[in-house]
Amino acid sequence: MDREAGGEVEAAAHGHEHHHGYRKHRVPRTIRERERRKSSGLVWALVILCTLLAVGVIVAGATVFAVYLIYKPKMPYLLVTDARLERLDYGQSGTILDLQVALTIQAENTNSKADATFSGVNLAVGFHGADVALLRAGTFAVARRSAVPLRYQITSVGRQLSPDGMQYMNGALGARVVPLDLFGKARTTWKVGIFASLQFWTRISCRFLFNYPGNGTAMPYDCRSKSP
Repeated sequence: MDREAGGEVEAAAHGHEHHHGYRKHRVPRTIRERERRKSSGLVWALVILCTLLAVGVIVAGATVFAVYLIYKPKMPYLLVTDARLERLDYGQSGTILDLQVALTIQAENTNSKADATFSGVNLAVGFHGADVALLRAGTFAVARRSAVPLRYQITSVGRQLSPDGMQYMNGALGARVVPLDLFGKARTTWKVGIFASLQFWTRISCRFLFNYPGNGTAMPYDCRSKSP
C-alpha cells in the first residue's frame, strides 16, 4: 500500500510538474493583445504614409501641368539667317589658300514669359570631313520673344586637304557648287516660373551649297538647331 500510495504521489507530482511546464510556455493574453495592437498601428502608419505620398505625387503633377499651361516653355535654338561664300583660293597641291565665308546665326528665344541664356557655343565649318574654321561665342542672354544675331566673318588659310578631299574639291569647283558643313552645339538655359531652371544642349548640323565660282550665294536651306 505504501508503494502504491507512493506511486500515486509520484505520478501526481509528475503531472503537477507537467502542468506547470505547459503553463510556462503559454503567452499571456495581455502580451498577445499588445502585439496585435502594435501590428495594427504599424499597418495604419504605412497606409497613412502611402496616402500622403500619393497625394504629394498628385499635387506635384498638377503643379507641373499648371506651370506648363501658363508658361508653355519652348526650346531656344540657333538659326542660320545668312550664308555667303565670298572667296575661295584653292591650290592644285590640295591646299585651301584663302577661304572667306560670311555667316549670320541667330540665337532665338520664342518663349513669351522667360528669358534665355546661351553658353558654350562651339561650332565648326568643315569641308568633306575636314574642319576649316572654328566659331565660338561667350555666354549671352536673349530676352523673351527676341533674337540675338551672331555675325561671323570666317577666314581660313593654309588648310591641307586629304587625297579624297582634293578629289571632292576638284569635282565641286568643276560643278560650280561648293559644299560647306556647319555643325556644333550650344547650351541653353531658361527658367519656368520660380520652380525650375531648364537646361538643354541644342545641336546644329547643316550643309550649304554655294554657287562658286559665281556670286557665292547659298542655295535655299533651312538650318536650325535641335534639342533632344
